[in-house]
Amino acid sequence: MLTRRSMLRLAGAAGGSLLGSTRLAKAFEEVFQAAELPAGMRTVATACGICDSVCGVQAVLQDGVLRFLGGLPGDTNGGGGGLCAKGGAGIGLVYDPDRLKYPMKRTNPEKGIGVDPGWERITWTEALDTIAARFSNAISQYGAESLLVISRPSPDVWMRLLNALGVANRVDHLDECYLTSRILQRYCTGPMSWAHDFGNSKYVLLFGWDLLAKGKLVFARGIVEAKANGAKVVCFNPQYSATARFADEWYPIRPGSDLAVALAMIHVLLEENLYNQEFVANYTNFPEYEAAIRANFAPYTPEWAELQSDVPATAIRRLAREFGTMGPAIVPIHKKTLAANYTNASQLVHAILILNILAGTIDRPGGRYEARKISIPAVDAVYPRPAYPPKTGRRVDSKDRLPLVLEDGGGMFSTLADGMLTKYPGMIQAAFIMQYTMLGFPDPLRITEALKTVPFLAVYDFLPNDVAAMADIVLPGTTYLEVNDLLAREYSAKYPVVMSRRAVVPAMFEAKSIGYLAIELGKRLAPDYFKTPDGSWINPGVLLDEKTRRAGIANSFAEFPPSGLWERPEPFVPRTTFGTASGKCQIYVPQFVAKGYDPLPVWKEKRERPTAQYPYYFLTYIPAVQRRNTTENNPILTEMLPVNVANMNAALARGLGIREGDLVRLRSRTGSITLAAHLVETLRPDAVLVAHGYGQRSKLMRVAWGRGERDSDLIADQTVEEMVAAGNFAGSAGIMEAVVAIERVQDGGSEA
Repeated sequence: MLTRRSMLRLAGAAGGSLLGSTRLAKAFEEVFQAAELPAGMRTVATACGICDSVCGVQAVLQDGVLRFLGGLPGDTNGGGGGLCAKGGAGIGLVYDPDRLKYPMKRTNPEKGIGVDPGWERITWTEALDTIAARFSNAISQYGAESLLVISRPSPDVWMRLLNALGVANRVDHLDECYLTSRILQRYCTGPMSWAHDFGNSKYVLLFGWDLLAKGKLVFARGIVEAKANGAKVVCFNPQYSATARFADEWYPIRPGSDLAVALAMIHVLLEENLYNQEFVANYTNFPEYEAAIRANFAPYTPEWAELQSDVPATAIRRLAREFGTMGPAIVPIHKKTLAANYTNASQLVHAILILNILAGTIDRPGGRYEARKISIPAVDAVYPRPAYPPKTGRRVDSKDRLPLVLEDGGGMFSTLADGMLTKYPGMIQAAFIMQYTMLGFPDPLRITEALKTVPFLAVYDFLPNDVAAMADIVLPGTTYLEVNDLLAREYSAKYPVVMSRRAVVPAMFEAKSIGYLAIELGKRLAPDYFKTPDGSWINPGVLLDEKTRRAGIANSFAEFPPSGLWERPEPFVPRTTFGTASGKCQIYVPQFVAKGYDPLPVWKEKRERPTAQYPYYFLTYIPAVQRRNTTENNPILTEMLPVNVANMNAALARGLGIREGDLVRLRSRTGSITLAAHLVETLRPDAVLVAHGYGQRSKLMRVAWGRGERDSDLIADQTVEEMVAAGNFAGSAGIMEAVVAIERVQDGGSEA
């Protein structure tokens, strides 16, 4: 980030250039001064909630109205004192005129996208009583397996409610995100790690992750710092992305073939003994399984990988040698790009972890490291509770067929519709959905049909999206700028950092927090679990005070440092034992053998490959100006990218008779969408690229409605049997597996 200090440093390095002259430096000093707030204005330090980076925010209010969101001064290891576009536009979430304002009940029994629910305003008491009665009735008549909760596993008071009810069918989107990575990390290197020490890396190898275009400043700043410090950056991506343009080398890899290149690089590192021998000998199980490890990777030569990936064998061999000798080296892992795009993600993530292990940079400078955090006690630690009932019954998403997924606890969107419609029709009698939209599901038409089969559905959200339109009861939720919380930073945490998320404005209208909802439903459904030792009901504010005190931060949340940051600087001491079953980094995973899985990564093809009927790869991306299925009704962000288009290589377009702006139909085995063509030179000529997060069907979201198309209409869901057959043992949704046909369309929708 360009600052006065960095500019003057550059000026000094230039040897007394014009910018560094005394006269101009003085003028610069006079111009760049902290502005004084006018009367009636004040600032509040809080933490952004758009994503999980927990960037510091300085909110500016005038007479109680939120006027501006900026980066938090002094936040040096998060957003660096800045915010991304999404964070800066967060005011639009609070003051969105389309917000859900009060609880409502449905009066029209017909359900479906585009159907008017006939909303009728009700009180929170009526809404809570109705939900509690329907849940209680479902449990008493059909058992706890009849409840479906589609939500993240947070906050802790929400999970206390679900655990108290014995809810076995809590489902979330993690199979489309980082489920596979979390499972593999647990067995190979320890607990899930988000932290990357880019600043000390000298070699950064990227498989697909376009981190400069994702708006996560902590990572973007990190890789820029790495390159400024002399690191080499190499990028494999079918698209010449922002990160590819930043990289020293870019290879337009064949979609879904990243695994082949990773396997071949491991082959070279082992064949030429280019791995970090001190780390591998002392902190991994390589010595115990060396023969099996070497034998496993022997067939995966760079020449073989070239046939799978279109990356030249000479380049693979050279890059592997550089990776092994120019370190510290790192292969970053983050969310869906490696963990959810393809059905060979279990093998790919395992291979990527092995590359990092062989580089010797697990929890070492220049590598991926475990965040240093303090313990913030959860509600169960603050207020002991009765034993939870066992979670019994059938799993509607079939994760019980994937032992590692069941053990992890994450959910699977990609198998949910199959469970509700085919495997266990009628099993779900009541459902609750928290802040998800149809855009987040593969094949949204099918999940819509599945939700129609549920006799009672309650939805908690802050916008009247397409899922809310299916509800029997809808509850108005808060945004992150209206609640209080403590958050331990994980994305950049070489020493413990805790952020305070302060409510910068009161909750709008009748919106309530999910903590309030959990406690109120708990009073009605599981009262013994929501009382304190003195018999009073759990109070969210008192609970937060107690967490703050027990964490050793302050005596109460109100006494949290007004800077919004609590830090405990301490030296970074690399780990010598790791959070795996053996205490070492595991290249060979014996626990996988016990469960019937390969202990080492082997080659698996992606599920769907081009055919004569569907000859092109379908790629998707999340724009930097949008947060997955959350910000699409924000007019500021939408103005930056109003609609999604079909990006395709100009050479491909010429061959199909397509010109810039022509309407084209993209058709997969699941469905079709029609978009304007945008011709580029930055994409492989056998692929088409479409932005995710468009195609909202709810007319009550007046900014988002009618803009673009749902990319997920082309993406198939899956059955657990398909996952087992594909070796997809860690639960990847395969959200970029689709292949499509491309057809030019004339006005009126008839083909040209």
